[in-house]
Amino acid sequence: MYAAPDLFANDMRKVINETEHSDICFVVGEDREKIHAHKIILAARCEVFRAMFAEQAKSPAKAGGRGGKDTAMLLVLPDVRPTVFLTVLEHIYTNSCRLSQSIVVDVLASAIEYGLEGLVRCCVEYISDPNVDTVCEAIQAAITYKQNDLRDTCMTFIEENTDAIFKSPHFAELSEDSLAYIIQSDNLQADEADIYEAVKEWGTVNMVITESSLKECLKKVVGHVRFPMLSKEMLTQLEQENEQEAVIPVGLISKAWRYHATKEADPSDPLYRRRAGAA
Repeated sequence: MYAAPDLFANDMRKVINETEHSDICFVVGEDREKIHAHKIILAARCEVFRAMFAEQAKSPAKAGGRGGKDTAMLLVLPDVRPTVFLTVLEHIYTNSCRLSQSIVVDVLASAIEYGLEGLVRCCVEYISDPNVDTVCEAIQAAITYKQNDLRDTCMTFIEENTDAIFKSPHFAELSEDSLAYIIQSDNLQADEADIYEAVKEWGTVNMVITESSLKECLKKVVGHVRFPMLSKEMLTQLEQENEQEAVIPVGLISKAWRYHATKEADPSDPLYRRRAGAA
Protein backbone atom coordinates (compact mmCIF):
# COMPACT_ATOMS: atom_id res chain seq x y z
CA MET A 1 0.00 0.00 0.00
CA TYR A 2 1.41 3.40 -1.04
CA ALA A 3 1.20 6.64 0.90
CA ALA A 4 -0.58 9.54 -0.77
CA PRO A 5 1.78 11.45 -3.10
CA ASP A 6 0.87 14.78 -1.54
CA LEU A 7 1.93 13.56 1.91
CA PHE A 8 5.27 12.43 0.51
CA ALA A 9 5.70 15.76 -1.27
CA ASN A 10 4.96 17.67 1.94
CA ASP A 11 7.55 15.64 3.84
CA MET A 12 10.18 16.22 1.14
CA ARG A 13 9.38 19.92 1.00
CA LYS A 14 10.45 20.21 4.66
CA VAL A 15 14.07 19.30 3.87
CA ILE A 16 14.53 21.82 1.05
CA ASN A 17 17.16 24.34 2.14
CA GLU A 18 17.53 22.54 5.46
CA THR A 19 21.09 22.69 6.77
CA GLU A 20 20.89 19.46 8.78
CA HIS A 21 22.31 16.53 6.79
CA SER A 22 22.82 18.71 3.69
CA ASP A 23 26.04 18.13 1.79
CA ILE A 24 25.95 20.86 -0.84
CA CYS A 25 25.53 24.61 -0.58
CA PHE A 26 24.60 26.80 -3.52
CA VAL A 27 25.54 30.48 -3.37
CA VAL A 28 22.78 32.04 -5.44
CA GLY A 29 22.15 35.41 -7.04
CA GLU A 30 23.71 38.82 -6.72
CA ASP A 31 23.29 38.86 -2.95
CA ARG A 32 25.00 35.46 -2.66
CA GLU A 33 22.20 33.83 -0.72
CA LYS A 34 23.09 30.36 0.57
CA ILE A 35 20.72 27.52 -0.30
CA HIS A 36 21.37 24.02 1.08
CA ALA A 37 20.55 20.73 -0.61
CA HIS A 38 21.41 17.03 -0.80
CA LYS A 39 23.54 15.70 -3.62
CA ILE A 40 22.01 12.23 -3.65
CA ILE A 41 18.54 13.65 -4.27
CA LEU A 42 19.71 16.08 -6.92
CA ALA A 43 21.75 13.42 -8.70
CA ALA A 44 18.90 10.92 -8.61
CA ARG A 45 16.43 13.37 -10.13
CA CYS A 46 18.57 15.41 -12.52
CA GLU A 47 21.17 14.17 -14.99
CA VAL A 48 22.76 17.61 -15.21
CA PHE A 49 23.45 17.65 -11.48
CA ARG A 50 24.66 14.06 -11.62
CA ALA A 51 27.22 15.01 -14.28
CA MET A 52 28.14 18.19 -12.43
CA PHE A 53 28.86 16.30 -9.21
CA ALA A 54 30.88 13.66 -11.05
CA GLU A 55 33.04 16.37 -12.63
CA GLN A 56 33.35 18.18 -9.31
CA ALA A 57 34.55 14.96 -7.65
CA LYS A 58 37.38 14.73 -10.18
CA SER A 59 38.50 18.30 -9.58
CA PRO A 60 37.19 19.66 -6.25
CA ALA A 61 38.69 23.11 -6.73
CA LYS A 62 37.13 23.62 -10.15
CA ALA A 63 34.52 26.36 -10.63
CA GLY A 64 34.96 27.75 -7.17
CA GLY A 65 33.79 24.60 -5.45
CA ARG A 66 35.37 22.65 -2.65
CA GLY A 67 34.80 19.09 -1.68
CA GLY A 68 35.82 16.37 0.68
CA LYS A 69 34.35 13.79 2.96
CA ASP A 70 33.74 16.19 5.84
CA THR A 71 32.87 19.41 4.02
CA ALA A 72 29.83 20.44 2.01
CA MET A 73 30.36 21.03 -1.67
CA LEU A 74 30.02 24.71 -2.60
CA LEU A 75 28.69 25.85 -5.97
CA VAL A 76 28.19 29.47 -7.02
CA LEU A 77 25.20 30.35 -9.23
CA PRO A 78 25.35 34.15 -9.62
CA ASP A 79 22.89 34.43 -12.52
CA VAL A 80 19.76 32.89 -11.00
CA ARG A 81 17.38 34.41 -8.47
CA PRO A 82 17.03 32.53 -5.17
CA THR A 83 13.23 32.29 -5.56
CA VAL A 84 13.70 30.70 -8.97
CA PHE A 85 16.31 28.21 -7.78
CA LEU A 86 14.21 27.26 -4.76
CA THR A 87 11.31 26.51 -7.14
CA VAL A 88 13.61 24.28 -9.20
CA LEU A 89 14.63 22.46 -6.02
CA GLU A 90 11.01 22.13 -4.97
CA HIS A 91 10.23 20.31 -8.19
CA ILE A 92 13.29 18.08 -7.85
CA TYR A 93 12.41 17.12 -4.27
CA THR A 94 8.62 16.86 -4.55
CA ASN A 95 7.80 16.43 -8.26
CA SER A 96 5.56 19.47 -7.90
CA CYS A 97 6.04 23.21 -7.58
CA ARG A 98 4.31 26.47 -6.82
CA LEU A 99 4.63 29.00 -9.63
CA SER A 100 3.82 32.68 -9.96
CA GLN A 101 3.78 35.07 -12.90
CA SER A 102 6.84 36.90 -11.58
CA ILE A 103 9.10 33.84 -11.75
CA VAL A 104 7.59 31.37 -14.23
CA VAL A 105 9.63 32.45 -17.27
CA ASP A 106 12.90 32.29 -15.33
CA VAL A 107 11.90 28.92 -13.90
CA LEU A 108 11.23 27.71 -17.43
CA ALA A 109 14.72 28.81 -18.47
CA SER A 110 16.28 26.97 -15.53
CA ALA A 111 14.16 23.88 -16.17
CA ILE A 112 15.44 23.72 -19.74
CA GLU A 113 19.02 24.32 -18.58
CA TYR A 114 18.81 21.45 -16.08
CA GLY A 115 16.90 19.12 -18.39
CA LEU A 116 13.86 18.92 -16.11
CA GLU A 117 11.15 18.04 -18.61
CA GLY A 118 8.45 17.72 -15.96
CA LEU A 119 9.13 21.23 -14.73
CA VAL A 120 9.20 22.52 -18.31
CA ARG A 121 5.70 21.08 -18.79
CA CYS A 122 4.50 22.69 -15.55
CA CYS A 123 5.78 26.10 -16.64
CA VAL A 124 4.37 25.83 -20.15
CA GLU A 125 0.98 24.77 -18.77
CA TYR A 126 1.02 27.68 -16.32
CA ILE A 127 1.55 30.28 -19.04
CA SER A 128 -0.61 28.62 -21.70
CA ASP A 129 -3.67 30.68 -20.79
CA PRO A 130 -2.38 34.16 -21.69
CA ASN A 131 -4.03 37.52 -21.26
CA VAL A 132 -3.18 41.01 -22.50
CA ASP A 133 -0.78 41.59 -19.61
CA THR A 134 1.12 38.31 -19.93
CA VAL A 135 1.08 37.27 -23.58
CA CYS A 136 4.07 39.35 -24.72
CA GLU A 137 6.35 37.81 -22.10
CA ALA A 138 4.87 34.38 -22.79
CA ILE A 139 5.42 34.42 -26.56
CA GLN A 140 8.92 35.77 -26.10
CA ALA A 141 9.73 32.89 -23.73
CA ALA A 142 8.15 30.42 -26.16
CA ILE A 143 10.23 31.69 -29.08
CA THR A 144 13.43 31.93 -27.05
CA TYR A 145 13.12 28.41 -25.63
CA LYS A 146 11.56 26.81 -28.73
CA GLN A 147 8.26 25.88 -27.11
CA ASN A 148 6.24 25.77 -30.31
CA ASP A 149 2.87 24.77 -28.88
CA LEU A 150 3.02 27.63 -26.39
CA ARG A 151 4.15 29.99 -29.16
CA ASP A 152 1.15 29.02 -31.29
CA THR A 153 -1.27 29.45 -28.37
CA CYS A 154 0.10 32.92 -27.69
CA MET A 155 0.02 33.83 -31.37
CA THR A 156 -3.65 32.90 -31.64
CA PHE A 157 -4.43 35.16 -28.69
CA ILE A 158 -2.43 38.03 -30.23
CA GLU A 159 -4.21 37.59 -33.56
CA GLU A 160 -7.59 37.75 -31.85
CA ASN A 161 -6.68 40.74 -29.66
CA THR A 162 -4.24 42.65 -31.85
CA ASP A 163 -5.32 46.19 -31.00
CA ALA A 164 -5.18 45.55 -27.23
CA ILE A 165 -1.72 43.96 -27.56
CA PHE A 166 -0.40 46.90 -29.58
CA LYS A 167 -1.63 49.28 -26.86
CA SER A 168 -0.24 47.22 -24.01
CA PRO A 169 2.85 48.66 -22.26
CA HIS A 170 4.35 45.18 -22.49
CA PHE A 171 4.41 45.36 -26.30
CA ALA A 172 7.52 47.56 -26.15
CA GLU A 173 9.28 44.86 -24.11
CA LEU A 174 9.24 42.36 -26.98
CA SER A 175 12.58 41.40 -28.50
CA GLU A 176 13.08 42.15 -32.19
CA ASP A 177 12.87 38.42 -32.97
CA SER A 178 9.52 38.13 -31.19
CA LEU A 179 8.14 41.27 -32.82
CA ALA A 180 9.32 40.11 -36.25
CA TYR A 181 7.57 36.77 -35.71
CA ILE A 182 4.31 38.45 -34.70
CA ILE A 183 4.10 40.86 -37.61
CA GLN A 184 4.63 38.11 -40.16
CA SER A 185 1.17 36.75 -39.35
CA ASP A 186 -1.60 37.06 -41.94
CA ASN A 187 -4.21 36.88 -39.20
CA LEU A 188 -3.49 40.05 -37.23
CA GLN A 189 -6.70 41.97 -36.69
CA ALA A 190 -5.24 45.30 -37.71
CA ASP A 191 -4.84 47.54 -40.71
CA GLU A 192 -1.32 47.74 -42.18
CA ALA A 193 -1.04 51.41 -41.21
CA ASP A 194 -1.74 50.50 -37.58
CA ILE A 195 0.86 47.74 -37.74
CA TYR A 196 3.48 50.17 -39.03
CA GLU A 197 2.63 52.69 -36.29
CA ALA A 198 2.92 49.97 -33.64
CA VAL A 199 6.30 48.89 -35.02
CA LYS A 200 7.51 52.49 -35.12
CA GLU A 201 6.36 53.08 -31.54
CA TRP A 202 8.19 49.90 -30.44
CA GLY A 203 11.32 51.21 -32.14
CA THR A 204 10.98 54.66 -30.57
CA VAL A 205 10.96 53.12 -27.10
CA ASN A 206 13.75 50.67 -27.78
CA MET A 207 16.08 53.18 -29.44
CA VAL A 208 16.23 54.96 -26.09
CA ILE A 209 16.94 51.73 -24.23
CA THR A 210 19.59 50.54 -26.68
CA GLU A 211 21.00 54.02 -27.35
CA SER A 212 20.78 53.48 -31.10
CA SER A 213 18.97 55.14 -33.99
CA LEU A 214 15.41 54.33 -34.98
CA LYS A 215 16.73 52.91 -38.26
CA GLU A 216 19.09 50.60 -36.41
CA CYS A 217 16.34 49.46 -34.04
CA LEU A 218 13.94 48.62 -36.86
CA LYS A 219 16.31 47.09 -39.42
CA LYS A 220 15.36 43.46 -38.63
CA VAL A 221 11.65 44.23 -38.25
CA VAL A 222 10.56 46.84 -40.78
CA GLY A 223 10.97 44.48 -43.74
CA HIS A 224 7.95 42.51 -42.51
CA VAL A 225 5.62 45.50 -42.75
CA ARG A 226 3.49 45.11 -45.87
CA PHE A 227 4.04 48.54 -47.44
CA PRO A 228 2.27 47.62 -50.72
CA MET A 229 -0.92 47.28 -48.65
CA LEU A 230 -0.75 50.89 -47.47
CA SER A 231 -2.81 53.59 -49.17
CA LYS A 232 -1.16 56.00 -51.59
CA GLU A 233 -1.74 58.79 -49.09
CA MET A 234 0.05 56.86 -46.37
CA LEU A 235 2.92 55.99 -48.68
CA THR A 236 3.32 59.64 -49.63
CA GLN A 237 3.47 60.60 -45.96
CA LEU A 238 6.03 57.88 -45.16
CA GLU A 239 8.16 58.86 -48.14
CA GLN A 240 8.26 62.44 -46.90
CA GLU A 241 9.13 61.33 -43.38
CA ASN A 242 11.78 59.01 -44.74
CA GLU A 243 13.54 61.94 -46.42
CA GLN A 244 14.15 63.37 -42.95
CA GLU A 245 15.30 60.10 -41.41
CA ALA A 246 15.79 57.07 -43.65
CA VAL A 247 14.09 54.51 -41.42
CA ILE A 248 12.50 52.51 -44.24
CA PRO A 249 14.74 51.05 -46.95
CA VAL A 250 14.02 52.88 -50.22
CA GLY A 251 13.52 49.57 -51.98
CA LEU A 252 10.50 48.77 -49.82
CA ILE A 253 8.81 52.06 -50.68
CA SER A 254 9.62 51.63 -54.38
CA LYS A 255 8.14 48.13 -54.26
CA ALA A 256 4.95 49.53 -52.77
CA TRP A 257 4.62 52.25 -55.42
CA ARG A 258 5.26 49.73 -58.18
CA TYR A 259 2.39 47.61 -56.87
CA HIS A 260 0.04 50.59 -56.83
CA ALA A 261 1.03 51.46 -60.41
CA THR A 262 0.78 47.98 -61.91
CA LYS A 263 -1.38 45.97 -59.48
CA GLU A 264 1.00 43.11 -60.21
CA ALA A 265 1.98 41.00 -57.21
CA ASP A 266 4.06 37.91 -56.60
CA PRO A 267 1.55 35.49 -54.98
CA SER A 268 4.38 33.82 -53.07
CA ASP A 269 5.48 37.10 -51.46
CA PRO A 270 3.71 37.69 -48.12
CA LEU A 271 4.18 41.46 -48.48
CA TYR A 272 1.34 41.47 -51.02
CA ARG A 273 -1.15 39.68 -48.77
CA ARG A 274 -3.78 41.63 -46.89
CA ARG A 275 -4.11 40.98 -43.17
CA ALA A 276 -7.28 39.54 -41.72
CA GLY A 277 -8.06 42.88 -40.10
CA ALA A 278 -7.38 45.06 -43.15
CA ALA A 279 -10.01 47.72 -43.83
